[in-house]
Amino acid sequence: MEEQVYISEEGMKHILKVYDPQDPHKNIIWTTNYRMELPLRVRKSGAGSEVPITLPEQFKMDCSQFAKKPALSVKRNNKWITRTYQEYYNESLQFAKALIAYGISEMSAVNIIGFNAPEWFISFMGSIHSHNLPVGIYTTNNPEACFYVSEHSECELVVVDTREQLNKYLQIWDKLPKLKGVVIYNDEIPKEGISEQRRSQIFKWKDFLEFGKKPELINQVMERVSKLRPGNCVTLIYTSGTTGNPKGVMLSHDNYIFTITQQRKKYQFPDSEEMRIVSYLPLSHVAGQLIDIVGSCRWGAHIYFANPDALSGTLINTLKEVRPTVFFSVPRVWEKIYDQMQLIAKQNGAIKTKIATWAKSIGKEGTFAQTHGLKPPLCFGLADKLVYNNVKKALGLDQARYLIFGAAPLSPVIREYFLSLNMYLINGYGMSECGGVTTLADPLHFDKFDDFFMNSTGKTMEGTELKIDQPDKDGNGEVCYRGRHIFMGYFKDEDSTRNTVDKDRWLHSGDIGKIDSKGNLTITGRIKELIITAGGENVAPVLIENEVKKTIPIISNCMVIGDKRKYLTILLTLKHQLKPDGTPTNKLLDDVIQAFQQLGSNATTFEDAKKDPIIKNYLQKLIDDANTRVISKAQYIRKWTLIPSDFSVDGGELTPTLKLKRRVVEQKWINEIEKMYQDAKL
Repeated sequence: MEEQVYISEEGMKHILKVYDPQDPHKNIIWTTNYRMELPLRVRKSGAGSEVPITLPEQFKMDCSQFAKKPALSVKRNNKWITRTYQEYYNESLQFAKALIAYGISEMSAVNIIGFNAPEWFISFMGSIHSHNLPVGIYTTNNPEACFYVSEHSECELVVVDTREQLNKYLQIWDKLPKLKGVVIYNDEIPKEGISEQRRSQIFKWKDFLEFGKKPELINQVMERVSKLRPGNCVTLIYTSGTTGNPKGVMLSHDNYIFTITQQRKKYQFPDSEEMRIVSYLPLSHVAGQLIDIVGSCRWGAHIYFANPDALSGTLINTLKEVRPTVFFSVPRVWEKIYDQMQLIAKQNGAIKTKIATWAKSIGKEGTFAQTHGLKPPLCFGLADKLVYNNVKKALGLDQARYLIFGAAPLSPVIREYFLSLNMYLINGYGMSECGGVTTLADPLHFDKFDDFFMNSTGKTMEGTELKIDQPDKDGNGEVCYRGRHIFMGYFKDEDSTRNTVDKDRWLHSGDIGKIDSKGNLTITGRIKELIITAGGENVAPVLIENEVKKTIPIISNCMVIGDKRKYLTILLTLKHQLKPDGTPTNKLLDDVIQAFQQLGSNATTFEDAKKDPIIKNYLQKLIDDANTRVISKAQYIRKWTLIPSDFSVDGGELTPTLKLKRRVVEQKWINEIEKMYQDAKL
């Protein structure tokens, strides 16, 4: 593909100081310095040939186009408070002016830790306009994890939502000599327990904005904005840290703008239809920023902020009130919805159950016909009226044009279940290092909704390239991609950057996958998670774990063990009831207890289940069943054990984006694991 290099004169001057002036572009494919402008390789035609612009340029155009439209709505005292796009833009500039007036150094980081709110968005956009780097921090981070990000990103100001987050910084402030202040937006400053020096550096949101009231400050903001280039770093996204300290992913203005430009071409809305989004997933995650903050402006979307306890049960209330037209979620959300719907289904009478079973029997076929412009099955319209539409209304998703999930794999069983209810879930795949997305599963790219489709993440984004590096005989190899969405590099980490982006600009994802004849990608494992048995067999645990979850409906999570061991074993967790904050309790889900009763068991707790031979035989039978569907004997699960409770973020087994921390789980349950290998004759 023919390309041209895009870089400003100032950027070129900097490069010429560092690199060979005879061929300055030759090796400029990444950087670990966020002050550097990275050259952009722009295609000469087609997707990817769009002229690069900065995020403030795009933000100004969008806010001008949609000036009077509602932009951000948050519920305060049970009443929706709304900012228009013009108000959103003005307050972002006000925040930028306040940063300058307060003395925050140009190009330093502004950390933001708090639940989704207008102030989060305004802090993000305002920081960019003052030539600072907005850096999100997960609200679940403990003080030590907050310290790592703030120190590493060279933070000078922190924006927090509550006293809980403020207290974390009061514990680590003395170790952050660059930190000049903290702004709190959704709580009061404590009256006691803070020294006078610290109290003078803590501000309520409105008080901090007062620093930017001087009208002449706008000239300084515009001067800083004029320095920005599309190839400059716009933010740092810190990875989940599944294998050590999180890395700071440097994303440029062009990374975000290019990605959203391609998606806007694909996912369109009529001018007469308002795009509504419920914002509830962490904005410190790349997907939250890409969709909620950057992408929403391009469509002129109306963002509604969920309550902070959204994932503890109140999200459904917000969805039913807002009725979003786009809904993005992580698989865990769909899993919770699925579990709840299973419980409700069991309470239905015989007639309702019969109607629902009939509707679901034609739902998958009808959804395929609907998405491919074909004639739907007979009575599909009646099924929609009686079942599908009612289910969607009950979930608040009856007006959703696009239902999207990503960040982790979703069980094919659950994906197929929602298809049977005429709900097409778009599977997106990507990572922070590619701006959040590189493939999306468009139904038109599939000839049928088969097993391959259920696991597939779809085709690569327009204007980008995808390849499988060193595929084996089955077509499995490392997933690699390149294009304008690829990150600049890891901040202050040359070794990791060099190991991730090769000399030909291919990003090596670390994921294992294969591509079908139509270019659709399926992820089959991860290199760092790949198990190599004592016999030298390579085993992708995710595929086995998905099969086990599919086969045993009463388990919530599982993890395959077997690296450098003679055979595979697996840890199983039963489904537990959840506390209001979403963490698992010690009490089993009623659904699980009912399943035990149907088996003839009186077990109501994990301890009971662990000892009961009826349950042991039941689980063994299902494990044997799952073993019949793996591709080789090396992938057989030889032993298994139940472990108490479930994997969770608070327990340390899951990252904030719900990825499994395999090392943590293995260390935590090492005694249980070793017991499964005491008899190694197998």
